Amino acid sequence: MLTTSSALVVNKMVGTGIFVQPGVVLACCGSKGASLLMWLVGTVLTLHSLSVYLEYGTRFPLTGGELYYIDYIWTKPKLLFTYMYAILLVIIGGSQGNALTFGSSVLLAATPPGTPINHRLQKVFAVLIVGLVCLLQSYSRSTYIRLNNFIAIYKLLFLSFFSVAGWCVLGGLRSTSAREDFKTPYGTANLEDSFAGTTTRPYNYGLALLVIQRAFLGYENANYVLEEVYRPPGDEDRVFRRATRISILTIAFFYIMVNVALFAACTTDELLQSSDLTGLFFSKVFGQSPKSRTASGILVAISAIGNILSITWATVRVKQEIARMGILPYSEFWARSNHRGLPGPALLLHFTLTTIFILATPLSNANGYLVISTLFPYARTWIASLLGLGLLAAPWLKAWKKGDEPWKPRSSKLGYWSQMPLTTIFIVANAFVIVLCWFPANLQSTLKTKSPILPPVVGPAVGTSLFFVGAIYWLWDIKILPLLGYKFEANAERQEGHIVYMSFRREIYGTLAIVADWFIAAKNQYQKWQNKTPVFW
Repeated sequence: MLTTSSALVVNKMVGTGIFVQPGVVLACCGSKGASLLMWLVGTVLTLHSLSVYLEYGTRFPLTGGELYYIDYIWTKPKLLFTYMYAILLVIIGGSQGNALTFGSSVLLAATPPGTPINHRLQKVFAVLIVGLVCLLQSYSRSTYIRLNNFIAIYKLLFLSFFSVAGWCVLGGLRSTSAREDFKTPYGTANLEDSFAGTTTRPYNYGLALLVIQRAFLGYENANYVLEEVYRPPGDEDRVFRRATRISILTIAFFYIMVNVALFAACTTDELLQSSDLTGLFFSKVFGQSPKSRTASGILVAISAIGNILSITWATVRVKQEIARMGILPYSEFWARSNHRGLPGPALLLHFTLTTIFILATPLSNANGYLVISTLFPYARTWIASLLGLGLLAAPWLKAWKKGDEPWKPRSSKLGYWSQMPLTTIFIVANAFVIVLCWFPANLQSTLKTKSPILPPVVGPAVGTSLFFVGAIYWLWDIKILPLLGYKFEANAERQEGHIVYMSFRREIYGTLAIVADWFIAAKNQYQKWQNKTPVFW
């Protein structure tokens, strides 16, 4: 049980970000030293974030995670924040970023060096892997879990190999062919004067932190499916706490080691100019060979599959919970489970919207993938800030209390005076990212490109606008429709075998009922007139 819960966290955290994002963070910070410091800051902030989510998970051990945290804490106006979060997650809570990286990795492995990436084929492979993952999950829960666990173990072994190779690089060890192929600095020589070129632009650090947060995103994955996490008698939250803490500390260590390995093996210019950091690392250590490109593509593609497996497993269950609350149109259909007890319709919804984002991503634009891949992490910083504020107010909120007992932090033995400072830092860090992303620097110079790019504010603008979409939908569904005379509410669910059904009661009254009666009367009158009309052919 601990293995499966840890695998769920590891697979989402270790997708493709750690093999792609070190170059982006380096471009933002300007130097290797500043980049490593930002990764350390990201690690500390992730641990602060974990303390918040552990507290929510121990108090509300429900499948749905943030959906129910928002619903229970932010209750006024009724359901407003719930609708905003639900619409955000349904629309952009997919696996498009890692699916696109999977597509590019497959093409890297299948084509000779120097071959440019065919973006259409990349999108085809991205859609195919998302579709296969959704089909597998709709078919067999046990097979899906075994595959998820297997890929998590593979990722830890791969990161261990990468780290050991990094230690060898620091010692100056590499193959004879690599010494002949590359005459650029290697080993500790690449770490000398590591802070030279460090930028002073605040926006660059905000973007770097957002990119690092995406790489660490996944620490909250177990919160989405807590009803499926084993809860041993006596200490029901033990597995949840240990799985998340062990996973995050392990992955944080490997993230730092991967960065050190890359920075020691490659010069700054090599890292900034390469679109395949793993292949570059292998070439610098083992020598230039088509096999390096192939191995890099295969290894990163497998890692991307694990991330897609983990995201799909957790996110789809949240989308099913959203449907069970009656928020989505045609909620009866999306809330159902198939004959194997798995969320088939929700998987279809997930696949459809992920595919739309994959096809819509402007990969020919230098900033296109960056905007799409950071869209959900940016929007989620707003959600994280709301949850942090809700935890700060916990001593005064009824939702945190159990009966007449006052609230006490349950995720840490240090208590209130430890939890509150951690939560405050968590809120400030998210606010830093939210604000700075609206004041971009020259992103063309940051990304070292002369190609046209999407305006940097596209990501924050789209992410924020989705909250307004959710608010408008809430206004229509909760306020305007009842005024017109339409009432819609969820009833208790029923289960037949493995199939779960949700029933919803609809009621028409007032103005809408008058209009409906008039329409029915007009329709009946038209049918009578049509029946009396003689037919001449």
